[in-house]
Amino acid sequence: MMRWLLILSTFFTAFNAKALSTFTVQVKKPNHSIVFRNKKNIHEFRPNASLHWGVKYSADSFYIEYGGKIKDTNYGNSDVGNNSYKSLRVGLSFSNFFIGLYHQEWKGFSSDERDEASCEYCLERENLSSRESSVNLLYAFDSNYSMRALNSDGSRGVNRASSWLLIAFYDRFRVHDNQTLIIEDPQNNFEFFDDLHTIEAEQYGLGFGYGLVYPFGPLYFALSASIGIGYQKAKLIDEERSRNEYIVNPSHWSLKINLGTQGKGLNIGVKGYLFSNIYKIGESQNVGNVNYSLYSYLSYTF
Repeated sequence: MMRWLLILSTFFTAFNAKALSTFTVQVKKPNHSIVFRNKKNIHEFRPNASLHWGVKYSADSFYIEYGGKIKDTNYGNSDVGNNSYKSLRVGLSFSNFFIGLYHQEWKGFSSDERDEASCEYCLERENLSSRESSVNLLYAFDSNYSMRALNSDGSRGVNRASSWLLIAFYDRFRVHDNQTLIIEDPQNNFEFFDDLHTIEAEQYGLGFGYGLVYPFGPLYFALSASIGIGYQKAKLIDEERSRNEYIVNPSHWSLKINLGTQGKGLNIGVKGYLFSNIYKIGESQNVGNVNYSLYSYLSYTF
């Protein structure tokens, strides 16, 4: 996946050689929670890395973005989560059409498995890891809707527009621990997960949403919200079980916002992403991830 993203970025850099170029630096506060559900019982795992850095290069029709963890910014003073995060994004935008490719890896989580009144998420799971990749296609029915302003920045100027959106997506998700995924289960509420050390899931599907781009003075605001339904299959490793779920499952949720300055030269802004994928792996069992990121960014176009 990483190799193909780099090949795509090299191709589009050459393709956009004479276009305007924008360099961006950003600081991001992220979250990537893993959630297990067994009937009415829910366990959540939260990452320990609290601040991330990122750099991005963009031209007229594409961008590539890479980020990692800022050292010594764990929640509290925990050693869990050091070198825990890396992310690569590639975006291709053509007027009202956008293709996004995304890969992220996390290692080091805190768990709410230990039921103690004195603390929350106090069981450290330094070897629990998560890996997620996705391809998303987004189409706006209004040709004036700027996908670049929504997904990247306003350096090319912004026009007012709103539109219904059509989405298509493919997602892959893997959660793994050399031990079992659930370590402490005194009430036997998660017996379905007790012997598993890996879950691999994937889905593809379609959805719809709505978006708007609104400039005001030197600033602009962009928003999109969408929901999708997908066909899924999951592989549960340890008991060597595989399950295919060919059902209509409302499993893909996304919200994007971007508030920043617009025009050539120096721009600043904030961006936010919220998205979640929920996978059905049993009759009354699910595994899911909840992702959000809040960026502050500084970009320069020349």
